[in-house]
Amino acid sequence: DDEDESEDDDEDESEEEDVESEEEEGDDDDSDDSPGEEKEEEAAGDWGEQFSTDDDDDNESDESVSEEEDDTQEESEESEESESESEEAPAPAPAQAKPTGKMSLVEKMKAKLSGGQFRMLNEALYTTTGSDALRMVKASPGTFGAYHAGFREQTKEWPTRPVDVIMKYLKTQPKSLVVADFGCGDAELAQRVKQKVHSFDLESDAPGVIACNMSEVPLPDDSVHAAVFSLSLMGTDYGKFLEEAHRVLKVGGLLWIAEVRSRFDGKDGVASVDSFVKTLTSLGFKLKGKPDESNKMFFTVSMVKASEKKAKKVKWQPLKA
Repeated sequence: DDEDESEDDDEDESEEEDVESEEEEGDDDDSDDSPGEEKEEEAAGDWGEQFSTDDDDDNESDESVSEEEDDTQEESEESEESESESEEAPAPAPAQAKPTGKMSLVEKMKAKLSGGQFRMLNEALYTTTGSDALRMVKASPGTFGAYHAGFREQTKEWPTRPVDVIMKYLKTQPKSLVVADFGCGDAELAQRVKQKVHSFDLESDAPGVIACNMSEVPLPDDSVHAAVFSLSLMGTDYGKFLEEAHRVLKVGGLLWIAEVRSRFDGKDGVASVDSFVKTLTSLGFKLKGKPDESNKMFFTVSMVKASEKKAKKVKWQPLKA
């Protein structure tokens, strides 16, 4: 009996060892399976990060992702789809920027067009007579407005404009003076000085401007104290404009002229500043101080009407256009 009981005990211990061995093997199998799955998931994750493209972003997520990561993957897909849509959809209009002082593309194009019109009209006005220029402007109303816009564009970057110089001078003179502005443009001089200013130009596109030929202004003889030509000696018969200024000026009255320096280079028969002053002297004017050529863009000359007498015929040298 003792032997039988011993055998039974041995069998029980053997069975328990077998059970424990099977449990240990089962545990080993479980531990072997888990790292393998994690490695596969890690490999799948690495592939997606390294080789995903914009097209892949639109596709469904990799099927190897575990159920525990579904929520995270769905959020990732929504984020990727949002990014894809933002790439395909047009970008929203930017907020209105504050003015920076720089010109926009449209403004630059307008300026370029205005500058082109200005050069075309400038050449036409410099190469024709005053009467022909007046007919041209009358035949195309608004033409001179385009010229004035181009003129402002051309001179706005100048450190000093001629009109600023004559305004500074007139502010030191009595209010009772009467001024004739030959080729007044937009009549800025009349708007900014205290004196009475008669404004003349080929077209009346500003209040108070009288449209006429500069050689025939509607003023009586000896009626003004100052005659101003601010970049306005245009036309092949520009000398007639200066003769008209002599007619309307009082004796002792001021003739003030500002012109672009390059038009008076003295080459090929073109007038120089010195020869121009000599011609004005023969017309009956006397130089008041030396011509001011300190400005890089233009020079100015001041003369006074010496007497009523003037040369019967004055020969005017051509100016460059």
